[in-house]
Amino acid sequence: MPPVVVSPPLRMEVLQAGVEEEVRRLVARELHDRVAQTLTGMLVDVENFKSEQVSWQDVVQQLDGIQSSTRQVLASIRQLLHDLRGEEALDGSFVDAVKALLVRFEAKTGIRPEIEITEGWPKALTPQASLNLYRIIEEALSNIRMHSGAKSVRIVLGPHAENELGIVVEDDGRGVDTDPSRPVGMGTIGMRERAMFLGGHIRVESENGHGTLVRAMFPKDLLVSHDTVIVAKRKSS
Repeated sequence: MPPVVVSPPLRMEVLQAGVEEEVRRLVARELHDRVAQTLTGMLVDVENFKSEQVSWQDVVQQLDGIQSSTRQVLASIRQLLHDLRGEEALDGSFVDAVKALLVRFEAKTGIRPEIEITEGWPKALTPQASLNLYRIIEEALSNIRMHSGAKSVRIVLGPHAENELGIVVEDDGRGVDTDPSRPVGMGTIGMRERAMFLGGHIRVESENGHGTLVRAMFPKDLLVSHDTVIVAKRKSS
């Protein structure tokens, strides 16, 4: 039987379909990360506020918070539209961006954060690694805010093995159901997709009443900037 020859127009249609599917997945993930999380948090805050005995000043403060969150949603949508024209990058270093995220997280939630950067964590990551690792941590914090009832959260960045880097996000909340038959939320799906994009994987460990631990592990050589590796080798030689 002669080989099947795919015509150039058909080949282009197949390629275009693949690109369109990837764009749809990207938009769905980013809308969840940037917009749905904020809107869900707003709904939770409003629902909790309705059951409280408050003064007019409390009402004004709550409206100020809703106004601020609405601005954040609009800014996220504008940023997403901008990002569709090209991949965004974090401002500054990855560690600095995570520390700034934790400052905002504590101000918003009152949950006490702690971060530990252990020896061996690289000084520089690739732009793709920085962005996706940041989003994974951001999603884990969002889950803690909305579901855990935690008082504190601890993040550890460091080597997991000789050729692996790991991120741990651990809280002291009520825990979650990790039964494999339980439906997986969009946030967890998004974290796993981002981890797979970087060649890694995520494991969620939890026990009722004893908090939740999210552990993400990645091949080091897929996260670290090649220029950083060259400089490190030169210094050690």
